[in-house]
Parts: sequence; structure tokens; C-alpha cells
Amino acid sequence: MQFVNQHSFLLVAIAGIVILAFVLLRDGVQPNDLIALAATVLGLAAAYGLFQPGASTHSQVERVLAQIGAGRPVLLELQSPY
Repeated sequence: MQFVNQHSFLLVAIAGIVILAFVLLRDGVQPNDLIALAATVLGLAAAYGLFQPGASTHSQVERVLAQIGAGRPVLLELQSPY
């Protein structure tokens, strides 16, 4: 289940491309169908590259602890890369 959670974009994108290819190519291969499929694949690849999570900006625990409010209450926001 963790694999599905962490790779849901890829799984949905692949399923969408397969469904789109089935719908477009059921009446034969035509240039406009191939252009639509290529544009969809390129668009999804660009979206994946653009929205892919990067490395954490706070990799060392000491740096994070030094930035916490020094005795004052603070709101911490933790984000997962997945």
C-alpha cells in the first residue's frame, strides 16, 4: 500500500495514457491521435518533473533545533515529500 501512496501520480498517469490511447486508437492510427498522445505524455512528464518533491532543506537536527523559538511557543509545520 505504501508503493501506491508514494507513486499514485505515476499510476494514475499511466492508467490515463492507456485509456486515452485505447479511445483514440480504436478507429485506427491517425496523425492527430499520435500528436494528442505525445502531448499528453509530455505534459504529464513535465508535471511530474515540476512537482516532484526535492530534498529536505533542514537535513541536520541541530539546525532545526536551533531555529525553534528558544523557549517561546512556536508553530511547527512538518511536510512529507510524498
